[in-house]
Amino acid sequence: MSDFTADVIVIGAGAGGAFVVAALAEAGMSVLLIERGPWFDYKKDFPMRHANWERRHRAFHSSSSSGEPTIEHTKGPPIQEIDFDLCSRKRLDNIEKHDHRSGFGYRRVHGVGGSTLHYQGEAHRFPAHAFRSQTQLGIGIDWPLDYADLEPYYAKAEQWLGVAGEPGNPFKPARGLFPTPAHALSTKSQWVRQGAKRLGWSLLPNTLALPSRSYDGRSPCQHSGGCVLGCPFGAKSSVDLAIIPRAQKTGRVQVLDKTRVLKLECAKDGGISSVIFLHKGEQKRATASRYVLAGGAIETPRLLLASQCGQYPDGIGNGYDRVGRNLMETIFTILTVEADMRVQAWKGPPIDSRLWDFNRPVEGTGLNGFVLGVSGTMTGYHGPLSYARHIGGMGSKHKNAMRDRFGRIINLFGIADHAPHEDNRIRLSDKLDDDGIPKVTVESDYWELDRRTLRSMIHRLTELGNACEPRQVMGLYSTYSNISATHIAGTCMMGVKPESSVTTPFGQVHGVPNLFITDASVLPGQGMGDSPSLTIQALALRTADYILRQK
Repeated sequence: MSDFTADVIVIGAGAGGAFVVAALAEAGMSVLLIERGPWFDYKKDFPMRHANWERRHRAFHSSSSSGEPTIEHTKGPPIQEIDFDLCSRKRLDNIEKHDHRSGFGYRRVHGVGGSTLHYQGEAHRFPAHAFRSQTQLGIGIDWPLDYADLEPYYAKAEQWLGVAGEPGNPFKPARGLFPTPAHALSTKSQWVRQGAKRLGWSLLPNTLALPSRSYDGRSPCQHSGGCVLGCPFGAKSSVDLAIIPRAQKTGRVQVLDKTRVLKLECAKDGGISSVIFLHKGEQKRATASRYVLAGGAIETPRLLLASQCGQYPDGIGNGYDRVGRNLMETIFTILTVEADMRVQAWKGPPIDSRLWDFNRPVEGTGLNGFVLGVSGTMTGYHGPLSYARHIGGMGSKHKNAMRDRFGRIINLFGIADHAPHEDNRIRLSDKLDDDGIPKVTVESDYWELDRRTLRSMIHRLTELGNACEPRQVMGLYSTYSNISATHIAGTCMMGVKPESSVTTPFGQVHGVPNLFITDASVLPGQGMGDSPSLTIQALALRTADYILRQK
């Protein structure tokens, strides 16, 4: 007997889950949306709404319903030879040695809105060559679809979000106008652009899900720079504000927040028959004709692996041991510099500009593509308290240093694909969390391609930093030996053959006709440095269309 029924059950209210819910509900289907975390209220829950916001950074949670951490630890092969150029936390006066990759820092949010609650609003279409990186460039894995297959869904997602951008980017496919105009470059980006010009590079306005004018009843971006803490003005197009209310207007959507899915139950025909979950302290069951997983690249494979039954003794969709493999993190590096002028580093969208000159690898080099950008908030320098903690001196010396240096510190960053490798994976741990679900063990390393790409990215980033002629270079950080991944993908990769993938190109789990996935776990690549959120949302809309055609 079921406690809840619907046409479709969607698990996870983040970027992909919200879009598939809205598309299906607007087409007439009833949807039950189950989210592990709570609803957040931007008017009271986000730190920057409060005078002491710099002391209120822990707005989000990544634990079980009982508070128990759900990722056990990081496990990976040791790095036999330390490459000092790639080590994390390299400063002018100190280099910390690491014998293993450590410092687990995956950023996850449990809450209605998922990672869009804390993302910085970047909304990128992946370049066309990223979908054929193996065929064209000998790197990564070819997608089972092309840019043309996603283009109409990219356009629809941009309209729903009110994306701000400037057409005519020479490094992107041709397109029309964005729903809202691009944001004017901040003072910090204007300063960096001069350095880029000296190198013959192009620093361009970023495309952002931060509407530059009032859009769909929401306020425009206020340029407060605090997106990562949750927008205190409700101006960012996080899906809890921009998409899920759109779905709820249909009257066909029920949202269960603070609800933890424990297991998928199998039907005799090989499909999914029901979902078992914890709601208000009680175990419940829900049934539907179709099920969509959108919990992210860690939670989705964990649920599949933990849902063992007679037909699937090693976990649903895991007949060929592909669930959890090809984990992709973020290859990331930050160069922190102090500008020689007041640039108000805290003001504007956090990442209002990007440099796409290296978004396509040079053929024959064996290097992946990457993107460079500008931020004022990535290494702790944002508000006055953060500056005060980092700037030395006492009394009048400290006061004068604050007057001189506040708002001058800028982070130049580079981001690239972590190439898919089947030995990078997540597994179920032998240990259970307090909800009775196995914890996750992560096994991940950077391979030779990753290290070459990171080395090239650091070289270009250093060139850019020197060309800006800063007052001083303060530090270089990278993810080579210290994990800090914001984009996690690939653990349920899409493909044509079940022997090498988990889902079809439409997100349907191979061999399970009524089960679909619409999160980052299906991605075969990460756009060579572009943010994946818009691609996740476009894929979700495409999957929704496929589900509707099967009615």
